[in-house]
Amino acid sequence: MIATTTRTARIDVHHHVLPDFYKDAQRAAGITGSAYQAFPEWSPEASLALMDEAGIGATIFSFTSPGIFFGDLAQTRRLAVVFNDWLAGLVASRPDRFGAFAFLPLPDVDASLKEIARIYDDLKLDGICLLTSVDERYIGHPDFWPVYEELNRRKAVVFIHPCYPPGTEARGWDIPRMLIDYPFETTRVATNLIFNGVAEKLPDIRFILSHAGGTLPMLAHRISIFDKKTKQQAHYPQGALAYIKRFYYDTALSGHPAPLDALRAFAPADRILFGTDYPYVAADVALRETAGFDAYAGFSAQDRYLAERGNAESLFPRFARA
Repeated sequence: MIATTTRTARIDVHHHVLPDFYKDAQRAAGITGSAYQAFPEWSPEASLALMDEAGIGATIFSFTSPGIFFGDLAQTRRLAVVFNDWLAGLVASRPDRFGAFAFLPLPDVDASLKEIARIYDDLKLDGICLLTSVDERYIGHPDFWPVYEELNRRKAVVFIHPCYPPGTEARGWDIPRMLIDYPFETTRVATNLIFNGVAEKLPDIRFILSHAGGTLPMLAHRISIFDKKTKQQAHYPQGALAYIKRFYYDTALSGHPAPLDALRAFAPADRILFGTDYPYVAADVALRETAGFDAYAGFSAQDRYLAERGNAESLFPRFARA
């Protein structure tokens, strides 16, 4: 039993959907499973059951890796519309409990700008999900700058989820990518957003970094040592730590004192959000990680409330309690 089930009704910002049509799109591209196993089973009812057991009042759903770009831009544009319309229908089925981060048809910048307008003006979804890279370019790449500008104008909440690293891997490398590559990909994007000036010039985008920021908490001090020595230093004049502290961080797969202590060393209490990563981790794993989060002694009562619900309410005010 999760100790805080009836007390908090927490908000889960890292919770995925996997309908059959997304599996079909991946199979058509030659992808037959997730990063380390066959596709997990998912349904709205299964998510609700997990939410009830873990004391989750509301969930912000997202599609995840590998995304919707399989090399065909026309297909990507079509899939973005289909996926986002479906998300809007899912949210409408339980608006009290479901929210959603929409996909953009990147790397098509013009189509992405049009889809942003549709997402916010017509579908009224809660934010945007960006994978760490698309078409061999990391988020933060200058080619996508008009998209960042529009997201900044919209004061968008942008959930960044890792995907497979671009490029090739060493021969004989067969370690599941989600174990270590995913955390490093999140770290690369966070640093890219800082070094390319996105964090400085477009401060109204609220970026959420998955899995307690990946390896960023461990590397934050190291990155900051070289603030005045990198060729990009003019792009982040306040120093790397100032921008690292502005990012939001979810706690998915981080239900242990070591990653939470590392995160707390750099992330203010008002920048931590609860997450599960269900169904890409099974319900028993999500519940075990939630129990670890509940047992963590490093939160004050107020800090815990902020992480479980208060910070998410500030990002998604429609879920705020009266």
